[in-house]
Amino acid sequence: MNVNTVTTLKPQTNNKNYSKHPNFEDSNAIRLSFQIMTRAEPIQVVIATIKSLLAIKSAADEIVIIDNNHTDKALYEPLAHYCDKLTEQKVRFYHVDKVDNFKSGALNLALELMDAQCSHIVVVDSDYQALPHARAAIVNAIKNYPQHALLQFPQFYRDEDRLDVHSELNHYFNYHLYRPFNRQRALSTGTFAVIRRDALIELGGWSGASITEDAQMGVLMHRQGFSSEFIPEVIATGLLPTTLPDLVSQRQRWIYGNMQVLTSYFCKNDQTLITDKLPFNNLNPSLSKYERLNDIRAHLSQLSAWVNFTGLFILLQLAVVITVVSALLFDFKADFNLLLLPLYAVYTSYAIFLARRFWAYSQDKAPLNKQVADTTIDNNTDATVIHNTRSFFRRIKQQTRAWLLHLNFWELGALSWLPVLCGQKKPFVCTPKQVISSTTQSRFIANFIALPKLLLGLNIITALLVAPFSTLYSPLLFISALIVCVIKILAANVILDNYRYKKPNARIIKFAAHTNKKSLRKSGSVNSLTKAKSANSQYRDNKMANS
Repeated sequence: MNVNTVTTLKPQTNNKNYSKHPNFEDSNAIRLSFQIMTRAEPIQVVIATIKSLLAIKSAADEIVIIDNNHTDKALYEPLAHYCDKLTEQKVRFYHVDKVDNFKSGALNLALELMDAQCSHIVVVDSDYQALPHARAAIVNAIKNYPQHALLQFPQFYRDEDRLDVHSELNHYFNYHLYRPFNRQRALSTGTFAVIRRDALIELGGWSGASITEDAQMGVLMHRQGFSSEFIPEVIATGLLPTTLPDLVSQRQRWIYGNMQVLTSYFCKNDQTLITDKLPFNNLNPSLSKYERLNDIRAHLSQLSAWVNFTGLFILLQLAVVITVVSALLFDFKADFNLLLLPLYAVYTSYAIFLARRFWAYSQDKAPLNKQVADTTIDNNTDATVIHNTRSFFRRIKQQTRAWLLHLNFWELGALSWLPVLCGQKKPFVCTPKQVISSTTQSRFIANFIALPKLLLGLNIITALLVAPFSTLYSPLLFISALIVCVIKILAANVILDNYRYKKPNARIIKFAAHTNKKSLRKSGSVNSLTKAKSANSQYRDNKMANS
């Protein structure tokens, strides 16, 4: 169905339908609207997602697909025909050629078109397939937190390769959002966010003030006194970006959008629409000072997760290098010791940044991974000790590689958000789901171009300027520059290893559990074995469907 006339959702700040004491004890009162926003996505990927939702939804639930902001009929008409056959199962498909505010505009359209009898919205990315226990987990979370407006489940990935990318992305949920002060004030991260419909309507719908509309919505909800919670249970899995350029583009969008929200803390806005107001202007007066401070702490922590504040020091190093090189080339008279002095502050800031990030990754125990990991148990004590020792070193290696992979985005986290301070707007760019065929050479060239190289180049030049054979020799600066170069080279090696050329295939993680049933009974984990087997069966079916 085409919907080319898009209306604007009116804010309802005094919505009488909203209840702060809802009755969700009866499961029949919980009706879910699964909402999928697509834009020229691979048809088979979206169909696989719809099938996974059909396998878990109740008869009262609905699935709404909004295909938006493109006009290629070849990419949406087959999906529309597929959905037309599922109308009796409450699957509805809409296409709109253009909608303002990108994904937030499409989500507002879904909010208007959804069944008003549904109590909750479940936002689903087009590539995220629900696990068999997904609906039961959602219902259980709603019953545990009936007054909460937002319940956020973790993102997880099912690609069999690129395990270091898995670890780096999952770090946000395994460590960052897992901490109690963030867990109890979770911002939305998009997919499998469970949102009370009446709360979202009272809020005035989705805000288009940021290209990360999910985080913006979470902040606005807290401002109005609504509660949220992170539910640390894996109930769906998605696909990683298929190329390194796509991964870099996705990270830039997250950094830029989150900084749009973060900088709004320091801005004024006199507009009247609640969806356009900035996060902490005109806060709900019912919030205590303590609650406001806790909200601010959680927001700053979550919104800056992909950001670092070494940008000014990188620019300072760039200025020093340009000045020193210019002085040497044009034979200017200068006090080089004085010119190099700022580099000590630069490398001190780098050391603090690297140490803090390494500490965070070393503390990541990956609790979510254990829900889907191999749970082999051995009754033999010696074998268990050996297994635990190997597991310890394997975990250290994995944490270090995830830390190194994260450092590839060091420059992006430091510099790509600076245009936000000037009010520059950036368009929303979808992460492609298509697997594009390539050769070894073309893949290497694309990866090399996409890989951030500013810090490596700067520190190579710095190392040459202060090397032992130079008249500007400084042992401390030379060693510091070399260390940064080595770290960046190791980081590049890790990410290129994850995105090296591979023959196209549909390799999916099999959530197998090679377990010892007797030991599981002793540890009370029989239910975990059943879930693992069920998940494994589901993914075998999905893999065959995708093939």
